[in-house]
Amino acid sequence: MNAQPLGQFVNESRFRSVQYILTGALYGFLIGIALVATATFVDKLLYRDLPLGIDWSLLAVRGEWILIGLVLIGATAALFRDALPSLFAGALIAGLVALVSALAFSATNLGVKAIVLIFGLVPMAVLSLPVTLLLRWLVDKHEQALESRSFLRVASLLLLAIVIGVISGYFFKMSARTLDATRFMNTTLQTASQDSKSPVRNLPSFQQHAGMKYQLLHKASATSTEGFDVRAEYEDGYTVQCTVVVYPDTNPYISDCTSLQK
Repeated sequence: MNAQPLGQFVNESRFRSVQYILTGALYGFLIGIALVATATFVDKLLYRDLPLGIDWSLLAVRGEWILIGLVLIGATAALFRDALPSLFAGALIAGLVALVSALAFSATNLGVKAIVLIFGLVPMAVLSLPVTLLLRWLVDKHEQALESRSFLRVASLLLLAIVIGVISGYFFKMSARTLDATRFMNTTLQTASQDSKSPVRNLPSFQQHAGMKYQLLHKASATSTEGFDVRAEYEDGYTVQCTVVVYPDTNPYISDCTSLQK
């Protein structure tokens, strides 16, 4: 009988192989890339009547946090042989990534962020547990499919991960209020030349750009809790940005507009 070092025996019994861990990372990557791609283009596909643009800075942020986060969660979910510690560790990673990504763009001071991170980590980890459980299930099924040499099942699992990402990304579509604000901005730009009371009609250089093509981008307003900053970007670098306020059950209105020629 060959004796094995105790440390080696513990490591082999506790942790999965590198291949298994990389498989978890792969499934996290597939879900993440499908989610980010769908979240980026879902509005353009759903609302083709609007000249919506792509917010590339938002795409970069989503790609960074969501992709890296899901890859880490997938790898962690596959780290241990026992499912329970893998799920626990993966949920903690998921909660940590979710909180840090949210707090990174918050205007609150560092002390408040630290408090929120400490007291919010466990609840966020609990909410993130289904994500970890899903990734662990995919990796386990992937290993079983390889053992049975069923490459069709492997392909089906990979496709399932992509479908899950697409479905998840669909829920990043514009809210009803955001859509109302964007539609209102589009109508305002289209009718400004004929409307003497339009808030954009007398903006510098707007008349020279009337009728030119533009793309609309939107984000939560920096000045109004019930508003959205909707920006029209023209082909020559000219931009018009308006704060469109949308209260529930009322018609949208514009509270402020500015223009800029790059």
